[in-house]
Amino acid sequence: MKRFRRALLLAILGLLLLCLAAGAISALSNRSLPSGPQVLEILPLILRLLAWLILAVLGWFLFVQTVGRLVRRYWHFPVPPIAARFLNSPLRRAIQPPEQVVGWMDIRPGLQVLELGPGPGTFTFEAAKLAGPDGHVYAVDIQPPMIARLEAELRRRGVSNVSPKVASAYELPMPDKSIDRAFLITVLCEIPDRQRALAEIKRVLKPDGLLAVGEFLFDPDYPRRRTVIAWCRQAGFELVSSHGSWLHYLLVFRQARDEE
Repeated sequence: MKRFRRALLLAILGLLLLCLAAGAISALSNRSLPSGPQVLEILPLILRLLAWLILAVLGWFLFVQTVGRLVRRYWHFPVPPIAARFLNSPLRRAIQPPEQVVGWMDIRPGLQVLELGPGPGTFTFEAAKLAGPDGHVYAVDIQPPMIARLEAELRRRGVSNVSPKVASAYELPMPDKSIDRAFLITVLCEIPDRQRALAEIKRVLKPDGLLAVGEFLFDPDYPRRRTVIAWCRQAGFELVSSHGSWLHYLLVFRQARDEE
């Protein structure tokens, strides 16, 4: 209840900042601008306008993120297909570069790779490139529209070492100990029963296989690193390496030694 009240206060604060900034921007934009030798007087006006714009963006971000987190805290569901454009947007790729993120997973030629929740394939194609023609990527998503979108993109690019599959994270269509690398990018928090999903990933991973979990600050589900580490430890994994920054991160795990 304490968390809910705190989140509600943050949402109200964000909304107030947004309204205040919008009013100030409207007032400033309606002012008449000087001309001729007085043009330098515009500079303070522009600076004030920029400051209020920044405050408006901050207020909007605070409000949307807080409300989004409140909703996602009580209702877990995958990102709808309509959001696929943002998932693969130039802005997202600039902040969370697929080449860099997938590079941290130690995917080598010939490996069998599992991606849970590939969406439009933001990270899928980079994984397929690293696995090479002798390796394979299994892209599993619970949403048929997402898989259909990915299949169309695979055909367009002529990629043959990726198999899109519609399946649940609780019942992966792979045999025991068949996967070398498994990864989830901004997906783990969308799964209602995370421990069940992690146990299923553990089932299909080879004893020396690795699990990588990535998160992105602007995702409403964004959990802290220590939270993800605790979830994975509970499921029988231990941390191997941690990468990234406050904007996004990737945690790489292996099966705990005492459970091998």
